[in-house]
Amino acid sequence: MHPPKTLGSVEVFDKTVADQIAAFETARLMKRVAAGAVTMAHYHAILTTLFHQTYSSLYTFAKAAANCTWRHEKIKEYLLQHAEEERTHWRWVLDDLNNTGYTGPSPRTTFPHPTCEAYISFNEKIAERIPIARLAIAAVLEGIGAHFGGLYGKKLLDGLKITPKQASFFLSHGETDKVHNKELTEVIHASDLTPEEWGGMIHAATIAGIFYRAMYDHEAFA
Repeated sequence: MHPPKTLGSVEVFDKTVADQIAAFETARLMKRVAAGAVTMAHYHAILTTLFHQTYSSLYTFAKAAANCTWRHEKIKEYLLQHAEEERTHWRWVLDDLNNTGYTGPSPRTTFPHPTCEAYISFNEKIAERIPIARLAIAAVLEGIGAHFGGLYGKKLLDGLKITPKQASFFLSHGETDKVHNKELTEVIHASDLTPEEWGGMIHAATIAGIFYRAMYDHEAFA
């Protein structure tokens, strides 16, 4: 027997996304950056944590696009477009590690941190089970980047005394996510979703916010 479906609406979805974006500042690394208490070890820890998330994201976008029906044509097409846009962002992580003297093992040769593994696994599941909600996950992440990328990116530069070339991942996302955030809002709001589908979108946005925030809140940042 299947559990009852949770119903939702665009208004509740928008509030959920906004709440998850606002909660991001509570992560331990964000507090460190705000207080000027971040070190190069913290910077390398977040980059190596985010590598697998960034590397996997385009594939889950493409997988979700393939699983969407043509009833959600705009979402299906935007997922595929977004997969292409995200295709090389993982290289920014490696560039920033190389440009800041990182000497640890290449993220390519290591397993994801448990917080990252949870986030990736959730994306995989959503791409299969509720593929349209892969955009709900993106709405949370792009919203976080649009709201905090520029401000915290500058604080990171000042705190670590590094150049923009050494923080390409965060600074580039701070700009591109503003555009993506607007696009995502337009595509999602233009979609004809049922109350059950809105419920799935709200669920995905909530869990995505929790799991993504955890990557900035794990033991390396205590």
